[in-house]
Amino acid sequence: MPGFGGRSGMIDHRELRRAALAGALLLATACSAAAAERERLQVVGSKVVFPLAVAAAEAFHLKTGRPTPVVEANGTGEGFALFCAGKGAEHPDIATAERRMTASEQQRCRSRGISVAEIKIGHRAVVVARSRRAPALALTRAQLFQALAAQVRIDGRPADNPYRLWSDIDFSLPVTPIAAFGPPPTSAQRGSFDRLVMAAEGQGTDEGGVPGGIPLRRDGVFTELPADDPQSLSRLEANPQALGIFGFTFALQNSARLQAVAIDGVIPSAETIADGRYGLAEPLYIYVKREQIGAVPGLADYAAEISSEAASGDGGYLVRLGLVPLPPGERDAQRQSAARLPAARM
Repeated sequence: MPGFGGRSGMIDHRELRRAALAGALLLATACSAAAAERERLQVVGSKVVFPLAVAAAEAFHLKTGRPTPVVEANGTGEGFALFCAGKGAEHPDIATAERRMTASEQQRCRSRGISVAEIKIGHRAVVVARSRRAPALALTRAQLFQALAAQVRIDGRPADNPYRLWSDIDFSLPVTPIAAFGPPPTSAQRGSFDRLVMAAEGQGTDEGGVPGGIPLRRDGVFTELPADDPQSLSRLEANPQALGIFGFTFALQNSARLQAVAIDGVIPSAETIADGRYGLAEPLYIYVKREQIGAVPGLADYAAEISSEAASGDGGYLVRLGLVPLPPGERDAQRQSAARLPAARM
């Protein structure tokens, strides 16, 4: 045909075969890369649960030989949003939380065909304590807020906190200066305190539990120190009237030097935390996406690990990181829930 010379207009089947083979190799490589990326479990959610989830991920890797799961500290609300966004390799397998999933979050998961398994792993508790050299003290959560909030309501209007003495807040409290030491905003412990005291008393939480309460004072009354810093013990002994904000495990380990402040009439203990009487405690959960089990290797095994006796039982490695264990009966029930997930072998 005019205008076309030689074999330029003919189909070269050898070239097609080479192109097809190259395409197949590229596709196989891409699929292998995607599969390799999802050999790792993806865990998102609570900043409070984050260090516990990381420790469980490391133990999971050592025990199973599988890749260490990727754990992110997004916050509980954001974690649930990511978790409930959909199914498949591009979506997380597990969400961690310091509260139960709300009805609206459950509905969002259901609307995307996601079925979840809830496993409670324990509690996190904040203890307000002072030196054993000081007299015993009891406070309400509202009084604690009034003492440490940067702003309080005076005659119905927000104002910079004017209270310098405990007796300024309530005549029944000591005529001593208000002083407190506590962790920085970046710590999980501070996050718990902000949610349980500052946001709760400041009425600053939304349905998702996102703290939006009043910040702590910056006028010298409250001093930031690293979380559970032994230096705090010396500070409290030098100023016995001051308060310290600690994790329950640290306070218990140093009970010879610290005495807990009763909050709303309740002293923190394993029993009062577990039964909900102690107000400065929150339950910790993981939520497993059932649809991912089997598709992502080790998902059920990770749930079994974090709820195992070695992890969350009395003396478990998560307890050393601040977890307050569940009572034995409840612990067994949660462990059985994890064991009922398909492919759990631990």
